[in-house]
Amino acid sequence: MKNYVVANVSLKSQTTIKYAMKMLSSSSETIIFMFLGVSTVHDEHEWNTWFVLFTLLFCAVYRFLGVVVLTAIANRFRLQKLEKVEKFVMSYGGLRGAVAFALVLLIDKNLVPHKRMYVTTTIAVIYFT
Repeated sequence: MKNYVVANVSLKSQTTIKYAMKMLSSSSETIIFMFLGVSTVHDEHEWNTWFVLFTLLFCAVYRFLGVVVLTAIANRFRLQKLEKVEKFVMSYGGLRGAVAFALVLLIDKNLVPHKRMYVTTTIAVIYFT
């Protein structure tokens, strides 16, 4: 939305919006990672080495394949093409931990008896990326 807002907002308002958004994003990120840290130390975990390793492997492989395929499609229509370094950064840092962590915490333990293993694996993937 930046391209549309810049033309319709004064310079003072642009500065205010910019720093307000930075403050909100930093505050949100701090709260999320504090909650993640508390959950790492406080919760009971169920560790399964093979499940964690295969999850990390599959996340990396499918993230890489998804980025390569989608950027190849996008580059056909872009004037400024995405380079290999940009693709690498997108594939390594593509999945944000907050969404995955929030979703795994919503799992009902009555429906999924291995919820603790999923939480542990999700935390491992977040720390890896």
